Amino acid sequence: MIFFISGNDTNIGKTFVSSLLVNSLSRKYSRIAYIKPIESGISKPSLSDLAQVKKFNKSLKNVDFFQFETFVEPVAPITASVIEKVNINCKEIIKQIKKIDNEYDLVLVEGAGGLRVPITKDIEIIDLIKSLKAKVILVVTPFLGTLNHTLMSVDTLKHRKIDLEGIIINFYPKNPNISELHNPILINEKKIKILGVVPRMTEISLKSGKVSAKSFFSSRLGGQFSSINFLRECKYKFKLIIKKYAN
Repeated sequence: MIFFISGNDTNIGKTFVSSLLVNSLSRKYSRIAYIKPIESGISKPSLSDLAQVKKFNKSLKNVDFFQFETFVEPVAPITASVIEKVNINCKEIIKQIKKIDNEYDLVLVEGAGGLRVPITKDIEIIDLIKSLKAKVILVVTPFLGTLNHTLMSVDTLKHRKIDLEGIIINFYPKNPNISELHNPILINEKKIKILGVVPRMTEISLKSGKVSAKSFFSSRLGGQFSSINFLRECKYKFKLIIKKYAN
């Protein structure tokens, strides 16, 4: 089975969420492969997304890591390939991922940017997802504007008949404002599954041992998160704020 981790925008923490997912799912599956097939903006190998996920999960023995194309400039893959005069062979990348899928219990593929990011002139990230027959986990933020980006991404997946496993809300604040409370409620009303909520935090706070990756995700993703309880709390706090507006 392949989970493809994408986002409804850039710079929303896909790699950090991917690191946590690898950690959480490692308890549920015997052999896991994490793949960052294409990555641009790598000035040093040690600073790559792949390196970050690998470093975060270095103690795990049942996870392997793969990458196929890397570029220096922090731009879309198609632009980076033009700059470096490299042809990205998507057919070969798809072939390699399918081969890995046959050898592992679960494969996590982290995309580059959002669904419509171009890889070549004819192929976008969403085409890669379609070819792999992957289930999409969409990373979103709770902030103002996320409803537009999230719903457009979901509609794009529906149009291409690609399975959306659900969303993960990243950077969730400790004291959410009215938008940050109402947005998850509205997303749930659209029948979009909330698979997890990752609080605004740092790697240091996670390594302190006070929190565990499994606390952020649903049982489907190897965790203990309850979307029912989360939404109940959002609705309760939202009603309290609405009462203050009324007064």
